[in-house]
This record gives sequence, C-alpha cells and structure tokens, in this order.
Amino acid sequence: MATINIKYFGEIAEKTGKSSEAIAIEKLNTTSILKFLKQQYAIADKGIQIAINQELVTEEIAVLESDEIAILSPFAGG
Repeated sequence: MATINIKYFGEIAEKTGKSSEAIAIEKLNTTSILKFLKQQYAIADKGIQIAINQELVTEEIAVLESDEIAILSPFAGG
C-alpha cells in the first residue's frame, strides 16, 4: 500500500470535514482515489474533478506518492 496526500475543496471539503488528509491506497491511480471517497465518505464521483499537480485530469491516470492531488466539487455552469 502507498500513502498519498489529498487536498479537498468546496463541497467535498464540507462533506469530508477536512481540507486535506493522507490516505493509504493499494493502486496509485485516480480510479482508486474516487473509490476511496465513495467508500469512506459516500461521495458520488459524478462531476468531481481531480487535479494532479495543479492540472485537471479527465481520465484514469497513475499518480505518484509525491504528486499534489486535489479533489474539487462539481463546477456549476451559467
């Protein structure tokens, strides 16, 4: 298992009650991160944005333990 640091923003921070945390996950990829959020906090992954090293990603990618990972609430359009 690897440990990664995650930062939470907006509605996600409110739901987790945290602005950041270190989590242990088996597979270092964005799908595993979303699975963790769903299991730990019952957060649906629909619309959630993930930024790796300050760049939004739209598909499953591998992450490194040293990566900066941010979870962002769905954005409202207007």
